[in-house]
Amino acid sequence: MDIDTSLCRQYAGRIHALRSQFFFTERVLADRHQTILAQIESLRQFFLNMANQAEANENRRFSMSSYSSLGNAAVDPDLDLHLFSQILRKDVPMSVGASFGASYLHTGSSFRAKYLENTNHVDVGNAQASGECSLNLWTKDKKFDPSLSLSAQVGVSLLDVSSRTKIGTDRINAALNLSGSVGTAKASASAVLSRHEQSFKAQAHVAALEGEAKLAFNIFGVSVSLTTSGSLMSAGADVSYEHKNREWEFGAKLGFIAGLGFKLNVKY
Repeated sequence: MDIDTSLCRQYAGRIHALRSQFFFTERVLADRHQTILAQIESLRQFFLNMANQAEANENRRFSMSSYSSLGNAAVDPDLDLHLFSQILRKDVPMSVGASFGASYLHTGSSFRAKYLENTNHVDVGNAQASGECSLNLWTKDKKFDPSLSLSAQVGVSLLDVSSRTKIGTDRINAALNLSGSVGTAKASASAVLSRHEQSFKAQAHVAALEGEAKLAFNIFGVSVSLTTSGSLMSAGADVSYEHKNREWEFGAKLGFIAGLGFKLNVKY
């Protein structure tokens, strides 16, 4: 069982924040208050000790796993209008969507150590299709502020391979994502329209061979990622623009026979 040590320390901090000093003239109330403070401190120490022991164990061990499955197919419809929440003007979106996925063979592996994580996935004969529409009418303070999100995509491929490697800690790390496909055809489009965010993405192309590499850095909450992609025996075009609070992204790709593209993302 994996233990999220950062979450344990957050719990310990929240529990410690519950401590309050009160002064009682009656001895019984004063003693009872001190007993409650001692129990709160005992619970805080429980989560701290759990985090310390888990981190000590992670320093001495690593884990490896692998899996595979043959002939998977799944359909997942979704409809949730939250009509009662809309009447009460709650910040709950109405959504409708559906997805379909199938693969002839799906296999993968993972490796995890203290400062190193690696996961790999392989899909043979893969087909995916999905669509979703989400509409949010109200803010948390019950003000009318509509936000619409639309997305749809479909794709097929003969072979998909992906790998992710992360080096470092939760606060300072570098991650490299690699992916490649053989015999692909796909199209997708999405849009978000609201007062706080405006974005549009669209792509449509076929390719005999394509690949992508992504390098990301995270230093004390500020992350910068650069993604490059390429294809051979392909035809198609991609374009994307996104702007929202504390994040900006722009990307483009155009090609015939061979294509190159880029994407820059900044979060602060």
